[in-house]
Amino acid sequence: MRRIHLLLVFAFAGLWLAATASAQTGRVTGTVKDADGKAVKGAVIRATNETVNANMTSTTDDKGRFTMIGLRTGPWVLVVEAPGFLALRGPANVTTGNSALLSLTVQRDPGPMPGALAKSIGDDITAAETLRKAGRFDDALSAYQAIQAKNARLTSINLMLGTIYREKAQQEKDAAAKQALFARAIAAYAEMLKADDTNVRARIELGVTQMAAGDATAAAKAFHDVIAANPTSRAAEEAAARLQEISK
Repeated sequence: MRRIHLLLVFAFAGLWLAATASAQTGRVTGTVKDADGKAVKGAVIRATNETVNANMTSTTDDKGRFTMIGLRTGPWVLVVEAPGFLALRGPANVTTGNSALLSLTVQRDPGPMPGALAKSIGDDITAAETLRKAGRFDDALSAYQAIQAKNARLTSINLMLGTIYREKAQQEKDAAAKQALFARAIAAYAEMLKADDTNVRARIELGVTQMAAGDATAAAKAFHDVIAANPTSRAAEEAAARLQEISK
């Protein structure tokens, strides 16, 4: 199977990983399904923590369920692979807090994409993210836009574009230019929500950006929408905290 590593910010779905009784270890539990909601049996989930040089592998059962126990708390990378499906990859943070069941969706592999990049999408995204973290925002924007142009199905790239525009705006001294960058960030998040209106992370980031741009009313609506969608989720807690910031 051609392995295409999609950057997902499992955080889009409000990813929070459950912890066991130990303060140093946690648990990952979830399901893997296809776009039609059917369980994917035999999917392999790999968890890697480069900080402590640790890894763990699990396989889904006939109902698409998987569990990983004893993961060290801290940053991990999860990769989901199954024959005939695109690989799903994203960062995760194992904590000692409560967690919801992860519901992961893999997309069927459509085969070679015309004009696709020669090297893996995962490598390209890593390179683009390195530019962003180095503060080379224009170069990072160009890199992400090039990935998006050749892989139109990667709508999650809009999340990163929105983040870069917002970070660039926060460093801009000219008021008009700052607002123009905030507007681009908001447009990127809106485009992400157009493709997936259930994406909680995109909605939270939209609200954060609207706050930064000075539009408290629009930001409050975005946070209220997150809370209304799943009142007991970690994402709802984050949205509630943001609302408190607005009310101060």
